Amino acid sequence: MDGFPARPVSVSAHIPALPDALFYFVSDTRNDPLWCQNVETVDLVEGSKVEVGTRFRFHQHLDRPGAQRTQFDVDVEVIDMGDRTITWEASDRFQKRTISLAVEPEGSGSRITQVTRATFLRPPGMAKWLYPLLARRIFTGQFRDLGAYFEENRAQSR
Repeated sequence: MDGFPARPVSVSAHIPALPDALFYFVSDTRNDPLWCQNVETVDLVEGSKVEVGTRFRFHQHLDRPGAQRTQFDVDVEVIDMGDRTITWEASDRFQKRTISLAVEPEGSGSRITQVTRATFLRPPGMAKWLYPLLARRIFTGQFRDLGAYFEENRAQSR
């Protein structure tokens, strides 16, 4: 990727869900509005199921203290899939990201790990150094919400 790379961000969490169920849920980004607070809508643009080449478009927002909500679209394409692993390439007006996600069995649930490599399209200034901190906080919150989603749905199915 041309541009200005930031340090990779890696986040991992235990989720109270079986690995296959968790991977099926998170690999279909149309579910993101259910557990990613900043993702408002997701549309399937190309493809009929989640596989290499499937394309999605997100509409999301960022809320920054002291600033207005920033809304933008993100184009996302599945570029690799394995056994409970998926890699997307995402681009918006600020940056391009390669996002890898893996789900493994852990105890009675799963361990989910996401690694994000971002490249800013313009000189990022301080954002280059703040991005890993902000991204880690956002992704950790998303995994907390993902765990709560599965915990709530498990409680409802009893």
